[in-house]
Amino acid sequence: MCLCLCLLTPLLVLVMGTHLVLGYLEAEWVHRLLLFPVFVIALSSIPKRYLVMRNQWLLILTSSGFITIITTQFNHGENEVWLTVLGSICLIGAHFLSLTLSRHKVTF
Repeated sequence: MCLCLCLLTPLLVLVMGTHLVLGYLEAEWVHRLLLFPVFVIALSSIPKRYLVMRNQWLLILTSSGFITIITTQFNHGENEVWLTVLGSICLIGAHFLSLTLSRHKVTF
């Protein structure tokens, strides 16, 4: 679901590319609305995997992603974009690591 959210927005912009769609996606409430499913998905999957595997990198990536994305709510402009991308990369990395750990049952 998180991957779909991350990939769907740029795809909509490419396909629909109108100012109306871009203006809609830039609205502050849309960002906050999209944060809800991102946090719910991450909080419902990653902590369970951490408790089973006790992998410190999983905790570091998840925490960094959450902190960075929450920080974006207080920064506007160019910093907001870079912080959102950085936080998203951290959360995507945490999901990927969680998936890898669950498939290989690896601990570090």
